[in-house]
Amino acid sequence: MADTFLSRTQNAIVLLDADAPDFAEAALAAESFFRGKGISMRLKAVHKKRFIWSRRKVDLFISLLPAPSWHLSWVARSSKAKVKAGRFQLRHGKVFDIVVSDPAGRSFPQTEVFRQITYILSTIQ
Repeated sequence: MADTFLSRTQNAIVLLDADAPDFAEAALAAESFFRGKGISMRLKAVHKKRFIWSRRKVDLFISLLPAPSWHLSWVARSSKAKVKAGRFQLRHGKVFDIVVSDPAGRSFPQTEVFRQITYILSTIQ
């Protein structure tokens, strides 16, 4: 097996939009992906305007939340993750290493964004 970022990743956190119609499907996709890679994963279901609690010390931080907020910015900035991925870049500096954004006028489901992020992650050496 090739030495890739994912093969060196021990743990991850995934923030999911709990109010999205594809929440259950996205949760299963994340669980299946990380279990298949042998990576310990903590899934956080985030409801609109609710506080986000997350571990700071993880290897990988993925946010599938559809909109920026001060709280997401704070959580992402305080994370010690080696790689951070999200759906948009946060203001005041580059916080996310990987950004998979929606094209103008369209909104992709978080399952599709997760697939694209994991595809990109699988190519990182």
